[in-house]
Amino acid sequence: MQGNQDMTFDMDQATPSLSRTTAAGLEAWLSGAHADPVQLDIDPPVAEIPEAEPVVEPEVVGPVNAAEALAWSLAQGTFSSTRKLVGPDGAELVVDPAKNAYHFESTSLKPLAALLEQPASAWQPIYSEATNIARATHPAQPLERLRWFAGLIATPGILNRKLSRSERYKLSRWPETEREYPKHFRIAKEMVKEAATVDAIVAASGVAYEEVVDYINASYAAGRLETAAVAKPEEQEAPSRRERLIAVLNKPLFARS
Repeated sequence: MQGNQDMTFDMDQATPSLSRTTAAGLEAWLSGAHADPVQLDIDPPVAEIPEAEPVVEPEVVGPVNAAEALAWSLAQGTFSSTRKLVGPDGAELVVDPAKNAYHFESTSLKPLAALLEQPASAWQPIYSEATNIARATHPAQPLERLRWFAGLIATPGILNRKLSRSERYKLSRWPETEREYPKHFRIAKEMVKEAATVDAIVAASGVAYEEVVDYINASYAAGRLETAAVAKPEEQEAPSRRERLIAVLNKPLFARS
């Protein structure tokens, strides 16, 4: 999905999430459509008329943290202007979509976690002068790499809102696995072979379910994931005439009909 609308990280517009957020809530948050409580004017004329059932509006929630906001807005093309995050220790992450790059003091990914785990509202817009300073201070790094990491840590152990355990996933190409995550090589090795469900990838790679889910989320955020729905029994291809004949010939004589 592509869009020209710039994403505004204002979590005050979103209803707080009690547990896991929903895909419908994210779509509403990104589009700026927020549900307002429905006001009912109920004044029954007589006591015998029962009170109306309260109308429960759907929960509207946005990205759970700055990592999910970044991954989603970049994937949808709504993160079009330069923005930054300031970490607890004062370190700054600057995302520069115009140059398809990001700027940070370290080339390692793990130090970025403290910044990206902040609320989505922590993102701040910056303008030309501050952008030029960031470009001059720290070398540019590929934005795809940051997208990958944002997807990796956005919802630990929880499959991305747009993905499903009933679908099969495959890497579109062999990725450069990060040295900070050596187990990812085993996952990637299985995912380049053929499309498989999350559980099948877990069994084949021998890596914990949560780590496989995080890797799949990261690959999806970076645009490296191919999806193939699991075929239903009635949708599976019927055997050919030749295959049926061979099956009959392979049966014992008394079992043929």
